Amino acid sequence: MSLTGRPQRLFRRPRRPYRILDLVGFGIDEVRVEGHGVGKASISTVFSGIEVSAPIYLADMSFGSLAGVPNIVEAELADELGLISGTGEGGLHPEVARHRRIFVQWASARFGVDINTLMAGMGIVIKIGQGAKPGIGGHLPGTKVTSVISMVRRIPVGVDALSPAPHHDIYSIEDLKQRIDALKEATGKPVYVKIAATNYAPYIATGIARMGADGIIVDGHGAGTGATPLVVRDNVGIPIELAIASIDRMLRDEGIRDRVTLIASGRVSTSDDALKLMALGADGVALGTALLISMGCAMARTCHRGNCPAGITSKITEGSLIVDHDFAKAHSMRFLRAFMEEMRLMLDYLGIDDVRKIVGRRDLLRARCVGEVTAKVLGVKAIDCEERLRLTVEGDLWSPDYSIYATQLVRTGDVVIVSMGSTGPPEVEPPKRLIDWLRFDGAQVTKPAIDPYREDIDTTTVLARGRLILSAPIILRPPTQWGSDRIAMVKFAAHATSLLTDLRQMGDVGNKHLGAVMWDQYVDGLGALVVNYEDYGGFRGRGINTPVYVRVYAGDVNVGSLVGMLRENRQVINGVLIEQLGGEYVEPYIVNLDLELKRAGLRHSMDLIVHMPSVRSSGDIIKLVALGADAVEVSELMIRALHGKSGKDFLTSMIRFIMGLRRELAQLLGAAGIYSLQSVVGNRELLRTMDDRVRELLMVKIAGEEVLYR
Repeated sequence: MSLTGRPQRLFRRPRRPYRILDLVGFGIDEVRVEGHGVGKASISTVFSGIEVSAPIYLADMSFGSLAGVPNIVEAELADELGLISGTGEGGLHPEVARHRRIFVQWASARFGVDINTLMAGMGIVIKIGQGAKPGIGGHLPGTKVTSVISMVRRIPVGVDALSPAPHHDIYSIEDLKQRIDALKEATGKPVYVKIAATNYAPYIATGIARMGADGIIVDGHGAGTGATPLVVRDNVGIPIELAIASIDRMLRDEGIRDRVTLIASGRVSTSDDALKLMALGADGVALGTALLISMGCAMARTCHRGNCPAGITSKITEGSLIVDHDFAKAHSMRFLRAFMEEMRLMLDYLGIDDVRKIVGRRDLLRARCVGEVTAKVLGVKAIDCEERLRLTVEGDLWSPDYSIYATQLVRTGDVVIVSMGSTGPPEVEPPKRLIDWLRFDGAQVTKPAIDPYREDIDTTTVLARGRLILSAPIILRPPTQWGSDRIAMVKFAAHATSLLTDLRQMGDVGNKHLGAVMWDQYVDGLGALVVNYEDYGGFRGRGINTPVYVRVYAGDVNVGSLVGMLRENRQVINGVLIEQLGGEYVEPYIVNLDLELKRAGLRHSMDLIVHMPSVRSSGDIIKLVALGADAVEVSELMIRALHGKSGKDFLTSMIRFIMGLRRELAQLLGAAGIYSLQSVVGNRELLRTMDDRVRELLMVKIAGEEVLYR
């Protein structure tokens, strides 16, 4: 479209089988557009009193994240096409400030914001969150903070620009109202609030509407960004289609839908996406990554490094490759014109003469191969299919992003930063485990996020009724083929960082640091002893001065029988070590055992430790903890992260690996507004799923399900 300026396809066939929005359609087969096509429907609309030629908001993308030229082009496009352009939180580029049809962003760090900035343009956006990193603040790596960025943002050169996770003057919905009222009084302009799509988005949006905001921009999971922690990008937030449908429904139920303009953002790439989201309840859509692709973005995913091969997100220094202004503008102009023409043609096919008449028209939509609860959240009719897609598929778990992630952990010992939108499961990468269907919560207005860079977040894990205290819910499990020198270093690293090491079946592991070891041999008063379930009958546990854990394979031992045995031996046994057995799902076993132990009144005294070899990130760890695990054994991830390391380099890398995981866990807790990991154990309310079958297996709500039971 950016090459020709012509519409291409209407009512596109689904391309991503696990993306819910791709399973929703208007019931019309794909139409290839011959020639230009001339649509008759009107697509002009009004955003909070501002007339726009199409229901399109050019997304907030900051100066610094982008290399300047794209920011200018976006503002020019808005002026010439009669749209609205967001400036992002990077301060106001002098050239962008000359344009009228811009919305200036008021973000948590207030980079470059003063009354003159606020008076530019037509409106203001209070950014609470964004879809690529719900619950955390913006991040511009110091390598990209050059002199011009320093001047515009008013920050030191070469220092990371880390926005606070929360606004430090917005800790409640009442605080937000004060900010909205103050900005309106100071400028006389409409004020929008941008939030990430998270678990409680309908309640948050309802509060924002009642506090007097003129509009709400909802940014869904998968939205792009210049820099974000990988584990936040892939594990936090919900899809835009479920968020918009549930928000629109709650606003209508409350009788306040007409108070706000509702804009859907995140993974909106085609006119089909746009009209489907509007039929689900949005007044318009935001285009971000799609606009950059039309300018030449090659999806190299190096935005955070500043060496963009297309020059769109390059570091702004002498000699850097920066995209040509005329090239970027001509191509993005053609894309937008073609996008708008496709919208007109689709409305003609649907018999609708005005785009405003499609807002909330769920009756036009059909959802194929989605579950009953998901269809109810969307508010659309479900059409059965012969065979629903499998919940998990075969294939290599270690996609390029996660192979790089494993090595990055040991290079820096810090949170792994990436860019662009999520390529993770289930929408892009096919799901290979049940936890691939789960998303963790991200805090927004009504429950402010916690800044892990500036506040203490407790990742401590207490096991064996207080006898084993770990700095994080992590137990290291090295492979049996590692030599004694490596095992000694793993033991030392665990001891130094207050973790445990599972060294069962290792034979002689030496007599140092045994207090940080889980073993199948008894050492009086040190570490922990692991006994196989089938061997426990002959085990004489009385008088042993060491925590004892029973090892079971998920699905191999009936949960009821296991709980009965634990009840009989509760004075000796401290918990269960659950192993994954082949292709057996381990996640439902964790949930069921957690619930049965609670019903039996034993949960507070019985630990659940899980070994799932496919754990590949701290995001997996936090989701398993929320399902009911007290601690998670890490094996394959550690092996991949330390591949090729030896000697002192191995020990240093081991320490960095542990520190990186701990910092990422703190980042995830902060994003959810949680100070202590103990609040997460077995708290499935912090999770949401996108499939009815997973909902039943793991007792986790569908994203947006709350609106069904009010």
